Amino acid sequence: MTIENALLAPKHLDKEQVEQIAVSATRSEIDFRHLLKLMSSQNVTLGKRAAWCFSLAAKLKPGWTDSCQAELVALLDMENPQDALLRNTLRILRDCTLHPDLYDKTAYYCFELVQDPGKAIAIRAFAMHILGQIGRAVPEIRPEVRAIIEYHFEDGAAGLTSAARNVLTTWEKAERTKKQKPE
Repeated sequence: MTIENALLAPKHLDKEQVEQIAVSATRSEIDFRHLLKLMSSQNVTLGKRAAWCFSLAAKLKPGWTDSCQAELVALLDMENPQDALLRNTLRILRDCTLHPDLYDKTAYYCFELVQDPGKAIAIRAFAMHILGQIGRAVPEIRPEVRAIIEYHFEDGAAGLTSAARNVLTTWEKAERTKKQKPE
């Protein structure tokens, strides 16, 4: 059975089926990349299920995810992407060490998502974590991220305030570490 058929076969996928598909997709890089490609399917059900399975597969093979970061960032540019696609894509990118050549494009999409109150809290929180990661490497974006935190997150939902606190704490630790190292 192909990955596509496995994703569409049952009426509802349960966690055990998702885990089996994810494990199956990690048996070869070709299957792994095929599952990634299915995330952008025009078939909404297929795209959502592929995104869920791929997020689990990415945890099993994080090294393989590094080589497909550009494709993951490109998914953020899809027209009217489903929340499941955004949430899972951002979760994967959050858990990666982003390639510096993707900082600009990724930051652009994350700034848009973080500031959109119509987006789900998890999407906005994952985008904030990614901006935090980029901000560690590119301190010039920190003032803008801080302004967004102050404006959007101070009295926001718990997931948003937690993400914001995490970002600010990470930056403070990085600054302390930087000051402690002799030059």
